[in-house]
Order: sequence, then structure tokens, then C-alpha cells
Amino acid sequence: MNYGFGAILVAASALTQPQDIALGIAIGVLLTCINFFVLRKLVTKWTREAAAGQGGNASMLMLPKMLGLMGAVALAIVFLPINVVAFAIGYSVFLASIAVEAVYSVVRTPDDDAAGVPGSGSGSPDNGPGGPARKPSNSDEHTHG
Repeated sequence: MNYGFGAILVAASALTQPQDIALGIAIGVLLTCINFFVLRKLVTKWTREAAAGQGGNASMLMLPKMLGLMGAVALAIVFLPINVVAFAIGYSVFLASIAVEAVYSVVRTPDDDAAGVPGSGSGSPDNGPGGPARKPSNSDEHTHG
């Protein structure tokens, strides 16, 4: 999702903003996409090693990744002709991805996950959309005794 939002933001800024702002946004988006790409690879490796019961060193690679990221940010701000606020906006594109994913997870229902799976109880013509029909409970139907 970062790539999509980043591409839209870079294209919009390239068409509507001065060069220093468009370049700042583009460099910010580029660095955040690289950061999350590397982070995803590290976490995948780390998780795979943990699942296999191996004590790998993937977690030790986080420090060089962060140092490289901080160095790239510092070099970009000091040496490139970019607008720093635009750079921060471009780098923050991941916040939009997080917001969209959060809204999606709140709106998504458990039935959405099982939709189309035979025997899941959703969408069956005999049972209706929510699974087997149940008779509503009425307190005067119960006998106590």
C-alpha cells in the first residue's frame, strides 16, 4: 500500500509543486519504501528462524538498517536541494497505509474472512447468510420445573 500511496503522492506533487517540494516528497517516499521493504525482509527472516527453533542473527541486522536509514536521511537533508517539510510529508506516507489498514480491519467482519469457503456457514442457501437459522428465544416458552 505504501508503494501505491507513494506513487500517487509523487505524481501529484510532480505535477503541481515546485521542484524542491516535489523532489523532497519523492526522496521521502523512496526512503520510506526502501525502509519498509528491508524491514519486511528482516522480519520475515527473523520469524522463519524463530519458527524453525534457530537462534539467528536477523535481529542484529536491525541496528545497521537503522544506522543506514539515519545516514541516508541526514545526507538527503544536507546535500540534496529538497524542501525538508516536503521530505517529512513524503517519508510519512506509511501513516496513510496504517490508517487505511486500521479502518479496513475494523470494518471487516469475520464472515469476510470465511466467505466462499465450503462449510463455513456463510452464504449457504439453506442456512442464510449468517449460518443456521435459530429460533428466537422467548422467556415464556421455557419451562422450569
